[in-house]
Amino acid sequence: MTRIRTETKMLIYHFRITSDEHEDFLREIEIQPKQTFLDFHAIILESAELIHCDQASFFLTDKKYKKDKEIALKADKRQVRKYDEDLDQVVTEIVTPPLMRNAKLNQYIEDPHQKMIYDFSGREHHSFFIELFKILKSDGIPSYPRCVKRIGELPKRIETPVVPPVKPITPKITVPKIPVIKNIFPIPEEEHKIEAVVEDESEIIAIESQIGNLFKEEEPVSADIPASIADEDDGYSYGHDPEEMDHIEDYDDIESIDNRFDRFDQDDDY
Repeated sequence: MTRIRTETKMLIYHFRITSDEHEDFLREIEIQPKQTFLDFHAIILESAELIHCDQASFFLTDKKYKKDKEIALKADKRQVRKYDEDLDQVVTEIVTPPLMRNAKLNQYIEDPHQKMIYDFSGREHHSFFIELFKILKSDGIPSYPRCVKRIGELPKRIETPVVPPVKPITPKITVPKIPVIKNIFPIPEEEHKIEAVVEDESEIIAIESQIGNLFKEEEPVSADIPASIADEDDGYSYGHDPEEMDHIEDYDDIESIDNRFDRFDQDDDY
């Protein structure tokens, strides 16, 4: 921002700046007519405590703040729709607005109550209404531009820091190592070997003899039954040989069988 120090009396533009979004915001800026719109842009940022941006524009307006001519911070082609009297229709033209650094205020301000709109597009967007409040003569040697009245502040945007997502910590499982117990008393390699078995023929013959005796069949033992027991009547033959009762065919007829069993019925003991 170029500041000019004056020693002789000259005209000064006194602008009043307000915000439709924030009613308590007010700034009054004094600037010389020969200073540029870039100087005006810089003093607005300083007085409103705005961070420098890449996109900003002044728009000359009518008394109802209807935008007309644009003066931009950076060169940028724009599409503008306007009425063409020769064609009697609305046409679209591509124009490049003049830059702030090359445009002086007195080249564009003709109305003593000129109105403008200042659009600021940075991390936040703000739009201010500007009105040429009065034109006065400087009576000292101050530097211009300068802010002569300041009321209210713009709300500060609180940015929540972006916290990267925390990955869940997987607990590390430590598997205890089982100590390998070495053989304190090592066995000599010679003892691991199986010694050759030396056969003894005399022992083998003795073992075979014992096994043979175990498998010898025992001779049948004949029991001597006393003749008195063999000849003793069992009380059930009744004059017949017990061996002859094994088959019914040994009897001549059925009557002999009935007679045999009739004897059982006549005996009271049975």
